[in-house]
Amino acid sequence: MFVEYFDLKRPAWDAETIAAVLSRLQDSGYQSLTAELHHVLGRYTLSTAERKLSGDLLHIDPFTDVLMPPVHRQARVIIHRPDLGTLRVVAVGRTQHEVRMATTAVKMHLEAILATRIGDLLVDENGRVCLAKFRQEVLATLGFTGDGATLGESRPANATPLLMALRLQPSIQGAPTVLGSHLATLAPDRPADQTRDALEHLVATGAVVRWHAVVCRETGQWLTSSPTSDEVKAFVGLNLSCPHCGKRVSEEQPDVAYRLGDQVAGYLSDNRWICDLIEAPLRRQGVEAVVMEPGKGPVDGAACYHNAVLLFRAKDGPATARDLTELKAQARRLEGDGWRVYPVMIATSPSDINGDGVTVVDNLTALEGALEGVLRDVRERSLNNLLPGVLRPAAVLLADVLPIDAA
Repeated sequence: MFVEYFDLKRPAWDAETIAAVLSRLQDSGYQSLTAELHHVLGRYTLSTAERKLSGDLLHIDPFTDVLMPPVHRQARVIIHRPDLGTLRVVAVGRTQHEVRMATTAVKMHLEAILATRIGDLLVDENGRVCLAKFRQEVLATLGFTGDGATLGESRPANATPLLMALRLQPSIQGAPTVLGSHLATLAPDRPADQTRDALEHLVATGAVVRWHAVVCRETGQWLTSSPTSDEVKAFVGLNLSCPHCGKRVSEEQPDVAYRLGDQVAGYLSDNRWICDLIEAPLRRQGVEAVVMEPGKGPVDGAACYHNAVLLFRAKDGPATARDLTELKAQARRLEGDGWRVYPVMIATSPSDINGDGVTVVDNLTALEGALEGVLRDVRERSLNNLLPGVLRPAAVLLADVLPIDAA
C-alpha cells in the first residue's frame, strides 16, 4: 500500500467550500462516503425540504471523507480537515502509479473549484518540510556531505553479483581474470552469451577491462596478451612455436580475457557495493532522499521517507554486537530530536546477535524484500499520523476502507 498527501492552507475551509469540493468530485465520477451517507440520512428526516450537504458538514470538526476515484477503483482519496484552516488530501493505493494519478487528478479539480493555483495554498506535500529538515540537520549530524537527491557515482546494483564473482577468479598479471571460454565458472546459473553481454556492458562503463590473448590448447598457459586485437594478430602471424607443446602459435587458441578494473577492485574491497544494493531498491520504491557514504562512522547511509529517518549499517561479513550498539546509539540520538527512526543492519553472512529494535538482514538475497517490509511499515505508521483512526460522521474504521496490497 502506497501513500501520498498534500496540505492546503487558507483562512478557513468552511462547510460550503468543502461541500462544493465534494459535489464537484461526485459529479466527476468519484464515490463519496460522506455524500452517500448524506443521502441515506435524508431518508430519515421528517422535513420535506431537500437536505443540504453543507448543513450536515457545518458542525463536523475535524472532517474526514473517503472517496473512490472513477479510474483507479482500488485506490482511495481521503479528504481530511484537521483544523479549520487546513485541508489534507491523502491518496492511498496499491501502487505508486495509482496514488500519483489520484493526487494529480484531485489537484486539478481543486484548482477549478477554488480558481486558485494549488501551489499558492500548498504548505506541505509528501513530507517536503521534513525532507528539507533531514537534509539540513540529520545529514549534518551524521557527517554526510550529499543531499540524497540524485544517485551518486556507483556501479549498477544488478551488475554487483557479476563483479563479485569476477573478484573471486584467479589473479593473472595482477588482476582477477576470467577467459571468455570459461564464463560458465563465473555465472553457472545463466547462459554464457548473457554473461558475455553483461561483461561487455561493464567494459563500456570501465568497470571491467577486456584483453585479447592466445592460450596453449594443451596446458592452458598464456602465450601472449594485449588490450588490442591487432597486437595479438601480429603475434599469431609470426613463425613461432609454442614453448609448452611445440605447436605453431597460429594453431593455438585465441581467447578474450575479462579483468577486474583497478577502481572496481577497491570498490568491492569494502562495503560500498552493499550500499549500492541498498540504494537501488529504495529509489525504485520512491524514496526521494537517499545518501550512502560508507566509512564515515557507525552509519553507512540514511534516507528520509514519509517523515521518518532510515539508518543503514552495511557489513561485508557477520554483524557484531558493537555494530548494533553503535547503530542504536545514532538512532536514539535522532529520536531525541523528534524523528521516527528505523535502524537497519545489513550483513553478508549470519550471526547469532539479537536485533532488539533493529531490522537485521543477514542474507543479501532477502535484502529487497526486507527493505520493502520496512518501507511498508513506515507508510502505515505515517498514515496513522496523517489521519484519525475513526472516520466521521459514521464510526467506520479506517482499515475497512483502505485498499489491500497488490498481489
